[in-house]
Amino acid sequence: MNKIPLMFLQVCLAIWLTGSFSFTAQASSSEEPRSVTFFDVSDLPARIDTPKVSQNDKEFVLDCAVANRSNEDLLGLRLILLIIDTSGKLRGHVTWTERTELAMYSIKTFAFHPEITVPLRSTDQIFLGIDEVIGRETIWRAAGAEKALRAYSRGQHDVVPNVRTFANKYDPSPGMRVIHL
Repeated sequence: MNKIPLMFLQVCLAIWLTGSFSFTAQASSSEEPRSVTFFDVSDLPARIDTPKVSQNDKEFVLDCAVANRSNEDLLGLRLILLIIDTSGKLRGHVTWTERTELAMYSIKTFAFHPEITVPLRSTDQIFLGIDEVIGRETIWRAAGAEKALRAYSRGQHDVVPNVRTFANKYDPSPGMRVIHL
């Protein structure tokens, strides 16, 4: 009498595991995340850690952690992503802006959405750089960031963009009231 319930439980467990496995395989139709090489400019207040790009349905997602190494809250980033083939030729280029509310001296994970228009090949290398960091009071602009990122993708690690700072006159400081006329 003990054998029937035990066999029944084993069969049920096998059916459940098989059903779960096939459901999981169908649900995760996206490809494995791919590593992205980040080009760090030490004069910028933001750094990106462990960037990985994946494709869900028709949309690309760049998962990463952003570190704020300044004493100012950050509001956004302008990013550059290059797709390079095995011969070193540029296959794709994306520049886009993302909102990244990040407190001073903190780190936070984000899922960015670059509009990559070329299909990614398994042999492609992906490089990421920051073009601009928008802070509550300051905007940091890396002049020549795309040129430096392209040189970095070729192995030329001595080309570094010149970082310029500007006062952020567009985003109000917290606690400041804006009076609309």
